[in-house]
Amino acid sequence: MPVNVACACGAAYTLKDEYAGAQLACPKCGAVIAVPALPPAPPVHAQAGDPAFARDKFLLNQKHLAIREKYIVADEAGAPLMYVERPRYIFLNVLAIFGGITAGFAALVLYEVLCLELKKAGIYALMIPFPRLEGAGAVLLMVVFSMAFAKKRHVTVYRDETKKEILLRTLQDRKIQLLSAWFTVTDPQGKVAGRMGKKYLRNILRKRWYGYGPDGTLLFIAKEDSIILSILRRFMGSFFGLLRTDFIIYGTDGNILGEFNRKFTILDRYVLDMSGDHLRSVDRRLALALGVLLDTGEHR
Repeated sequence: MPVNVACACGAAYTLKDEYAGAQLACPKCGAVIAVPALPPAPPVHAQAGDPAFARDKFLLNQKHLAIREKYIVADEAGAPLMYVERPRYIFLNVLAIFGGITAGFAALVLYEVLCLELKKAGIYALMIPFPRLEGAGAVLLMVVFSMAFAKKRHVTVYRDETKKEILLRTLQDRKIQLLSAWFTVTDPQGKVAGRMGKKYLRNILRKRWYGYGPDGTLLFIAKEDSIILSILRRFMGSFFGLLRTDFIIYGTDGNILGEFNRKFTILDRYVLDMSGDHLRSVDRRLALALGVLLDTGEHR
């Protein structure tokens, strides 16, 4: 960081930061110039939670051929750090879909019966608040009922695959997620570490997730790496893995704090790199929770 100084004779100089706090002679008039000291560096935020989170890079290796979504989280050298699970509840969710279809169909039948009875009674005015639930309306009802019957899919971070010690939880806030999806990150004692979520209407052209601190302060926004690639993915999918979805994590000032990238491998392997966040303004527990949601929440 260069230091700007000016002499009483009017000469101005830009010096290297190694001269900060020193006294130098002015080359023009020989007077002594007191070079101001640099301001103290901002403090690096202490990492809360288990020491396993106190790092900038995490490797997420997804385990396949498993009913639950499972990840081994490792450090840069590949040494295991944590174990992550997010249940799918395939059987229960299939039942929820059938239940939603049944409930939606029943609601549609009841509505038609109500309209018929109102017509018979000649009470047409009361039919105005009840538009015909056909087509998209019926589908919407079935989707809402299916979500209501489904089981929430929480994410749990364990010390290892024995699952004896919990390090972190990411809780799905609501079952019905039509316009947005939100999650609360807590420590093993239930203390809130932060919240994150996405807004579906904002994700039509480019996916993005929002991360908030425990006090509700916006900390970061994770976006797809490129708007052009985002649009191509909408029409071409991953295109045999060549258009794999990567995310860039931005701070509130627009600076890049980190990246979440999928390696070009047969199996799903991801790299969460928060090296750009030198001051660790983002709790690494939130960063890891984000990484899991960017995979499981986006069906990558």
